[in-house]
Amino acid sequence: MPHYVRNREELEHLIVTMHIDGWSKRALAGHFKIGRNTVRRILRKNQTQREEGHDVLNSEKKTPRKSKLDSYVPIMQGLLEKYSKITGVRLYEELKAAGFTGGSTIVTDRLRQIRPRSKKKPVVRFETDPGKQGQMDWSPYTINFKRTGKAKVICFSYILGFSRRHYIDFTTNRNFFTLIRRHQDAFNYFGGLPLQCLYDNEKTVVLRWEAGHPVFNPAFVSFITHYHCKPVACRPGRPETKGKIEAPFLYVENNLLNARDFQDLEDLRGISRWWLANKSDLHKHDTTGHPPLELFMQDERSRLQPLPAHPYDSAEVILSVCRCDGFIELDTNLYSVPYEYVADILTIKATEHDVLIYSPDLEQIACHERLPKLAGKSTENPDHRKSKKVRYGLESIKDTFLSLGPEAESFLVGLKEKHPHNCGFHARSILALKEKYHSDDINKALNRATRYYAFDGKAVERILAARAKPRTLESFRNQEANKMLKKVLPEIKQRPLDEYCQLLSNDHQTKKDDILEEG
Repeated sequence: MPHYVRNREELEHLIVTMHIDGWSKRALAGHFKIGRNTVRRILRKNQTQREEGHDVLNSEKKTPRKSKLDSYVPIMQGLLEKYSKITGVRLYEELKAAGFTGGSTIVTDRLRQIRPRSKKKPVVRFETDPGKQGQMDWSPYTINFKRTGKAKVICFSYILGFSRRHYIDFTTNRNFFTLIRRHQDAFNYFGGLPLQCLYDNEKTVVLRWEAGHPVFNPAFVSFITHYHCKPVACRPGRPETKGKIEAPFLYVENNLLNARDFQDLEDLRGISRWWLANKSDLHKHDTTGHPPLELFMQDERSRLQPLPAHPYDSAEVILSVCRCDGFIELDTNLYSVPYEYVADILTIKATEHDVLIYSPDLEQIACHERLPKLAGKSTENPDHRKSKKVRYGLESIKDTFLSLGPEAESFLVGLKEKHPHNCGFHARSILALKEKYHSDDINKALNRATRYYAFDGKAVERILAARAKPRTLESFRNQEANKMLKKVLPEIKQRPLDEYCQLLSNDHQTKKDDILEEG
């Protein structure tokens, strides 16, 4: 595998996009030094997802294999610090003398990864051929809605580089799922997509830069590969690279948002759709001299890549414990499930509009329309309440409680004796601890509580707090991981309007000429 391929997602992305550009399977196998069957499997997997659909519940996770060279990396780094120009052959000789038994190829490949490389200056193209490039960005606005009051919204903007045809939408956040769903809306709006798209260095797309190269978010790479599009990251500190997408925010602010009142977010989104069709598509563009829709219909629409037969599955997948009242919580909202699943760990698959809930065996047991985030509302299906089990007593959860482990039965006997009238309440509070602690730890806490005749829920909770380590429920896209991502995401700040004007000034033309000379 070449040194510039950092993970499996990048390898799959390169193989798919290079195959589209005309590379044969044999040539790809030789280029990446992998078997032709591996190339076939990657291309077949991509084609299957595009034709039959992509389901995040069935995504395969593979852990990277350990290399026998890993333990020798400190020696390699020490030699590089002392001899910065050491060759792969000499490095292999030194490692072999130190006890390394592997081949020389793995040493030279690792050397390419860890040796500092000189940065190459990018070639900046300000005009692109039809269907070649799109550009995407966000911009925040504070709007005083007539019905719901003042609120901060974020404008998603996607523009085609040749025709300048524009797509926008407004949201309340810019997390990963919002990012890919708005991409899908833009692709559907255009009826296709360009070969590549230019991005800023936001963490949902670019994790960081290393040795002059961007390290893309593997989850985003998986999404964009499904659509056969190549992501291109702007170098930090080069805002003029994305002038095509930055300048239209002036038009949005001065034409769409200026001198108009909006009732709420949905009203803003509806007027935005009208504005795209009646204003943005039809106005004469200052640079091209033509309306964007005219150039799009004449030259660009036929050059866009076709959409796959099935869109990428953009659902969030989360694990959660069913509450003792028969509800699952998501984004402060409650969704009902049948009572027999109380205290079970269930799988939530949340799309933008629906919430699907699955049993521990991944059988669908509930489906609800998704409520607005952070609304604090609940939705209940009457069919979920037809069970003959007692809702708040012990009997409805007895089997679930006993499944905690062998100590649960002894504890339950003592619980009934100490709390004959509300033992169900204590049992349910203990089951709710599965949200934070593993069942094995709860079983051990029950054993300790039984030994000291501490038969109540609070005692078990105190034992766990003192003796057990809290856990986070595993999920494909973990809630805790989302919280961490929000912490590192920089706050979006609207650039001053004079910066946009600068992009369109004569000084900007001089900067463009300088950059082209450098390229």
